[in-house]
Amino acid sequence: MIQIQKDYPYMYARVSAKRAKLYDPSEYENLLKMGPNEISRKMEEGAYQKDINQLGSNYDGVQLAELALAKNLAREMSELVEMADGKLKKVIEIYLRKYDVLTLKRILRAKKTGEDENIDDYLTPVGGISQEKLEELSEKTFDEIRDSIVFKDSLVDYQDYVGGVEDLSQIETALDQAYYDELDKLAEKTGNSNLRKFITQEVEYENLKMALRLKKYEISKSDIRERLLSAKNGKKVEEVLERDFDDAMDYVVSELSLDVEKRLEEVEKAIEVHRLENALRMLHTQPLSLSSILAYVVAKITEIKNLRMLIRAKETGIQNQDTIRKQLVLAS
Repeated sequence: MIQIQKDYPYMYARVSAKRAKLYDPSEYENLLKMGPNEISRKMEEGAYQKDINQLGSNYDGVQLAELALAKNLAREMSELVEMADGKLKKVIEIYLRKYDVLTLKRILRAKKTGEDENIDDYLTPVGGISQEKLEELSEKTFDEIRDSIVFKDSLVDYQDYVGGVEDLSQIETALDQAYYDELDKLAEKTGNSNLRKFITQEVEYENLKMALRLKKYEISKSDIRERLLSAKNGKKVEEVLERDFDDAMDYVVSELSLDVEKRLEEVEKAIEVHRLENALRMLHTQPLSLSSILAYVVAKITEIKNLRMLIRAKETGIQNQDTIRKQLVLAS
């Protein structure tokens, strides 16, 4: 089991201070009434000031806000990793590897499509890949990037998943599979029951979305099973596998009590909101443990997603506050 020892009181105090700066429900209500430029100005008054000021001379509007959010998340997570002790550092680094995977997929896609000009501003070292490494990768060819995907001290060998694969979509799927396999190994390795439950649910919700998506395209049950991120599925995923698409949609909406129209895109968004809300509730049940640190990580990531969604919704002219409010994820 992971124990946080001598560095924990200091780290807990620092994380508590960071958590206090997160937006609360009343602040989100105020943001709902603002336009995209007003939201950016509000961000500049608080925790995002440094990031907006750094980028303000080259960008404006929605682009400025989105880049500032990405830079801020990278900086915050880097600080968290630096202050963590050895075992806790490992947990945080592996959980944040999802951003390394996302960044790698962005670079590979940009290379494949030939749209890699000015990509550097969109590459932020949220996970374990440094800014220098990202810049180095952006100069490589598609095959060179794929063949260099290795993480030091990883619990799985990513080259076992992507080595020699040419198809971009297959590489993207393989990277996701490797990441969730590593999460699964992390859950086993730590012996921390709360962390194991959290990671198991992370995988289950991803599989739930994937199963619904494949059901829509009438993929067979056996083929869907082969594409899922884990063979150890919970009751919800198994229920979806046994039903046709419409019945599966009805089941998920009812089982998760989703207040949403039964369209795949809307249901997928609602599942993600439900996943994050559930994770925040669960991680707050042990305030003086590893979970409290991981809860901040999830809460910060959630705030970034909330702000990005708010700004995009306002930019695209979605003014119905109830519609936007349903997509916000707030800690209970």
